[in-house]
Amino acid sequence: MHRLAQSRLPHRARLSLAAGVLGLLCLLAAIWQRADATAAEPQPPSFLVIQTDDQTLESLYATFRQPAIRAMPNTVDLIGKRGMTFSRYYVSYPLCCPSRVSLLTGRYAHNHGVRGNIQPNGGYTGFAFRAAAQHNIATWLQAAGYRTIHVGKALNGYGDEPYDNGTSVPPGWNAWHSVLKADTNHYFYGYSLNNNGTVEGPFGDSGSWETREYGVRDDLGCPYAPLNGLPCFYETDTLTNYAIQGLQETSPEQPFYLQLDYTAPHGDFRRPAGPEPAPRHYDWFKGAPMPHSRSEGFAEGNVADKPSFIRGSEYLTLGEIHTYRIYWNKQLEALRAIDDGVKLLMDTLGSQHRLRNTYVIFTSDNGFFFGEHRLIGGKFLAYEPATHLPFLIRGPRIRPGSESGELVQNIDLVPTVLELSGATADKSIDGRSLVPFLRDPELRTLRPLLYESFVETSDVTENGAIVERGPSARASRGASASILAPPKDYEGIRLGQYKYIAWPNGEKELYDLEKDPNELNNIVRIPNYFPIRNYLHRELRDLENCVGRGCHEEASEIPLTRKERQAEIRRKKRELRENRKEQKEQKR
Repeated sequence: MHRLAQSRLPHRARLSLAAGVLGLLCLLAAIWQRADATAAEPQPPSFLVIQTDDQTLESLYATFRQPAIRAMPNTVDLIGKRGMTFSRYYVSYPLCCPSRVSLLTGRYAHNHGVRGNIQPNGGYTGFAFRAAAQHNIATWLQAAGYRTIHVGKALNGYGDEPYDNGTSVPPGWNAWHSVLKADTNHYFYGYSLNNNGTVEGPFGDSGSWETREYGVRDDLGCPYAPLNGLPCFYETDTLTNYAIQGLQETSPEQPFYLQLDYTAPHGDFRRPAGPEPAPRHYDWFKGAPMPHSRSEGFAEGNVADKPSFIRGSEYLTLGEIHTYRIYWNKQLEALRAIDDGVKLLMDTLGSQHRLRNTYVIFTSDNGFFFGEHRLIGGKFLAYEPATHLPFLIRGPRIRPGSESGELVQNIDLVPTVLELSGATADKSIDGRSLVPFLRDPELRTLRPLLYESFVETSDVTENGAIVERGPSARASRGASASILAPPKDYEGIRLGQYKYIAWPNGEKELYDLEKDPNELNNIVRIPNYFPIRNYLHRELRDLENCVGRGCHEEASEIPLTRKERQAEIRRKKRELRENRKEQKEQKR
């Protein structure tokens, strides 16, 4: 009995051990299966969208002095050179609020309904009571599990009484840190913020409107190490800090969409002309020349081919040129703080190990005129300085240093983000995804772009105007051009190498931007281009009221000019003669 019991104990022990090993193997198998499932379903990408205000394409790449001081080295190097540049990116409507709503909804202004800056039909109030407020990139991504964060300028009129008191948080945003009265004051000191439903501020001292001077400016050591021991309030730096805070408060497991809308480099109507730079960047670009030379359209001499409102303008005065050169210099200096912010945001994403799975996009809402075609100040019009803007994107599977020459537009951001995130929209979208072009930079299509404007005279009030009693005495006499790009209704189309603009009074413009990138020669009345003009006019009629997919359907092949057609006929006749000659020789 004793020996029998002794012999059975090891056998039972072996059975228990085998059962334990089998259980452990099952547990490991389950863990491996879960790991495989996790590997098969990677975490959705996150998105950081940085949008500036009134920034031109030229200012992104501007340099000054030797050795060169670059306006935005971090932005170009850390986003552009690490990702893709869309070199032919345009906004459909170069005015703040309509452009920003198009970026949020992926829809043209004639579909989202916010057609101007002024409330109640335009601006933030016009946005709030339309479907656009409930159906946009924030609501769609939030529904898909994203943490959505907004920092900076919301829409024109946000916080402007009596239409809005600045306490509301639009649907779709988990975190909301937005500037009140950003379009009314454009303060760089003394501004207020709505922080998740609570109005706080003022941050800093706005000073006196009568003297147009700030009360107190930041110390030179701000925002890193102020020497005077006082808080730092320069608005651009504050917005960067809130954006970093938003990243830090986001769970590592949760994807995010952060839209950072800087108010710079929009002017603040204070002395001197242009926006207020951070003190650490004062006079960095003092004396920098205008973005375009006379040969590129600055103070254009012969405007006989331009619309009547430009033909009736006067030449720029020396005072105007001086004032807007200062404005340009201050824009470049104000962009330096944004560029510092880009570096801090990239560093933050890197320290969180999130940079590899985050798409970072840099763009602007509209451009600005600095004397091109005798237009100084403002935007509104379809010419290149107002509509042709920066668009840089880096992220997963985007080849560093790549460039696409495809024609793209601000309505394309939403469908691109939706495809990359896997989220869906519950409204039609006029734009199309840029993902195919991110994967193949050489891809080209014949998708046309629409220009449209419904701007009212009130939308131009002080928008781009200079505070120093107007740029010249002409301003007070109400000149209709030269001083400020005038508010005009128009529509136009960009297709291939051509741009066609139709004005309500029947005037037309046509430019071949490959041959004439500065739009100096309107070729609409040249018989050689009549086939192009007629073709673009028909395409514009089809596009002007488009909805959804109809807005990004490819156009038919662009016709040849008359001379090209004649040359093609001669070529075919020559080939026919040569073929007949060869056939005769073969018969012999």
